[in-house]
Amino acid sequence: MSIRFLCDVHREQLQQSQAIACQRWDEWMEAGREAYSRRDWLPALRFLGCCFELSELMMKGNHQPDVPELDRHMISGHYLAECFARCGESDLQRHCLLAVHYRLLQALRNARGRRLPLKHNVDISLQMLERYYRDAGCLDELTHCRRESKRLLARCYH
Repeated sequence: MSIRFLCDVHREQLQQSQAIACQRWDEWMEAGREAYSRRDWLPALRFLGCCFELSELMMKGNHQPDVPELDRHMISGHYLAECFARCGESDLQRHCLLAVHYRLLQALRNARGRRLPLKHNVDISLQMLERYYRDAGCLDELTHCRRESKRLLARCYH
């Protein structure tokens, strides 16, 4: 499932320049955080959703993203997940949390990613997933993900 917040025109424009994409991400993230802090969920969803989609676009085709790209993806994904939770959209919340976690684990699976300092990111992401699954009453569904995360972390950060 792919969630789309950006129109085709903006998507194309933002793929033309990494610098402009980073600037827009910063601007939209600030606006999304402000709306979130005001509990103004619809604008928060719009801005945070655009940030999350933009972070995915910025990594598209890059099988070995750097820490700033992964941080942007994680921050916007976790904020968007929390916003979905506030709107009662638990399936979309789970989708965002899993998308972030999958991307982090994907980075740890390649040689270059294993050299990146991602332990803290994976720990935070796993905590977010554990909270979600605990609240949903199905923590046992996270067993394999937790085991694989810990295995990759042990392999990379011994």
